[in-house]
Amino acid sequence: MKFNNSFPYPVLSSENDNYKNSKFETTIEVQKIFGQLSISFKSNLQDSTITQLIAEEKAKYALHIECPQTSYRQIFQSEEPYILESIPDNRLRGKVDVHPFILASEKIENYQNPNLNDFYQGFPITFEKGNILAIGEAVEITLFEEDEESQNLPSIVTIRRVEKEKIMTVDIESDQIIIKLPKNEYDQYAINASSRLKETILSVVILPCLIEVFYRIREDQDEYVDHKWYQILKQIFEKNNTPLSQFITGTLSPIEAAQKVLQNPLEKAFIEIKKISEAED
Repeated sequence: MKFNNSFPYPVLSSENDNYKNSKFETTIEVQKIFGQLSISFKSNLQDSTITQLIAEEKAKYALHIECPQTSYRQIFQSEEPYILESIPDNRLRGKVDVHPFILASEKIENYQNPNLNDFYQGFPITFEKGNILAIGEAVEITLFEEDEESQNLPSIVTIRRVEKEKIMTVDIESDQIIIKLPKNEYDQYAINASSRLKETILSVVILPCLIEVFYRIREDQDEYVDHKWYQILKQIFEKNNTPLSQFITGTLSPIEAAQKVLQNPLEKAFIEIKKISEAED
């Protein structure tokens, strides 16, 4: 979305000369981290009058995010010169526009600022609530489709039925992570894996096995580095701007690492259970 830079009132922007000796410089960084698009906004405001308005809670820093392809539109506001927000990446696709502003939080009458261009000096200026006081540099992000063949967990996990076993086990000595289920449990898994309970099944079966995998990696990383499943897990971490070394060094626990790879499976499972419960009421 392109914002019109023509306003009936002065706006601090690098695109015009409404102000003298004032600046609103912004930095926006974007990262995809385990199913979330993390957007970080920092600003450097050099104008004492607008700074005072923010201190008096009459204005706020704002970040407007819009995705035309999915119709996602949201504005985040803060009284601090930084904003950090995460958006589920399944709510965004293709081009995403990010616009930084300073907005009026309430009606501001008789606005005066010694840094205004001479053209505006001496005229009564009023900002209505929501009017733009300053505009920073916009950023356009393009989200590409992921390479599902080379960088996804299902490609390295196989679930098998074992007749003689009584409990679930996991084997990681080959290129695949082999999850072995007793016959009865496997039959239930096969029935429900694609049902309305698929996220719940994921939490019950995949999550504990993945925790075990991460424990074994931490115990002896060198033993597994040549296995395909290890390389895919490493790619998943790198794709999400989190080096696997962060887990190896202890910053992430095995249970945290497993949940990140599965992108909050418990939350998804409980949402799934809630929907089924509500449908039955």
